[in-house]
Amino acid sequence: MNPTLDDPVQACSSGPSPKGKPGARKPVARAWGSDCCARSLTVASRWGHCTLPYGRVSVGVLRWYAVASFLLGAALSGPLRADQVNVEGAQHTGAKIVGYQGGRLQFRAADGTLHTAWISDVELLVVERGGAFVDFNQAERYLARGEADKAVVRYRRTLRLTEDFWADLVESRLLLACDRAQDIGRATLNFIRVVRGQWSGPAAAVRLMPQAIPIRRDAAVVRAVEQLDSAIGVAPNDEQRAPLELFRYEILRRAGDQRSAEAEQAIAVMVIPELLGCERVYTIQLVALKGALSDDVRPEELESLDRAIRDCPKATLPGFLLLKGETLLRTATTREEIIRAAWPFMRVAIHMPSDPRAAEGLVGAAAAVERMGRRDKAIALLEECLQRKRGLTKETRQKAEAALSRLRSGGEGTE
Repeated sequence: MNPTLDDPVQACSSGPSPKGKPGARKPVARAWGSDCCARSLTVASRWGHCTLPYGRVSVGVLRWYAVASFLLGAALSGPLRADQVNVEGAQHTGAKIVGYQGGRLQFRAADGTLHTAWISDVELLVVERGGAFVDFNQAERYLARGEADKAVVRYRRTLRLTEDFWADLVESRLLLACDRAQDIGRATLNFIRVVRGQWSGPAAAVRLMPQAIPIRRDAAVVRAVEQLDSAIGVAPNDEQRAPLELFRYEILRRAGDQRSAEAEQAIAVMVIPELLGCERVYTIQLVALKGALSDDVRPEELESLDRAIRDCPKATLPGFLLLKGETLLRTATTREEIIRAAWPFMRVAIHMPSDPRAAEGLVGAAAAVERMGRRDKAIALLEECLQRKRGLTKETRQKAEAALSRLRSGGEGTE
């Protein structure tokens, strides 16, 4: 009795070899008619070759068997692996990470479109490649849950087993975890490594610059500054040196170190490389410029202020404009200089009305027109300021109310 496809157990057995020769296989590639007469059929599957013995079997049945074998192999091999990238509130499942260059993660979404995102904007990464990435994925979950200390351990374990751009990617995420763990020592060390990274580099470092900086000078702060001093001394170019100097100034300033005064002058006039032009960098320079311009006003500081207004991101532009208006108004001695000082204030108030600092622009503009003898105009600007519901801080409100009370009581403006 010849076995047939009706008996699946027997159909999947090895069966007799053609012509009684052990190990021989009869070729399948031949001219088939509407049906076929053959002793066996060799089917390739995930598990090797399986000989199917049969009698007279139609071509349709053979095709059905081939398709079923393929689908069974695909099912047994498991689902296709895919990564997950959560960035700025958007969740990309079924994605595939394809690169990491200059601090930007490159990944292909499930629909085939290629995306790039700053590593600092990535909220969660899941890399389905097994091996070392089991620890990496667990670190990402810890980081997302706020368990930064546990994340640090897993990232460091992953770092020992990765190479190429993956090593720099893990180093960048490790820097973020060290900062959230409030470990200024490890964070500084990783910050220097990210600055020097082949695939991360200065652009990634400034966007990941640690924010959990101690507010007092202790051993950890001293050691962090020493590490940065050593790195600055061997930095090969301005693009690597600038992030290190910016971070050093931030540590000294927040820790109340007296060396911050000297660093402040250098940061205030620093020419920011285009590669590093992000909000964090210009926020640090704005703080330095405020300190430097609070006393004597040097031409190089005004030049740096104008350069920042030209190059800074939109988020930091109002701050630089307000600082310019305050500086020019404080040093103005003629009507033309007062008018010139009013323009930056009005630019914030008129062109950026939705910005929270627009109210400060109105107070500054009111001070300028008051000095020009336009008391009525100054009162109108202050009243408009107090009517604002957005961005009116307690300090700004108090300044506006005090100025308005003085003007209404008959205070005279001076030229």
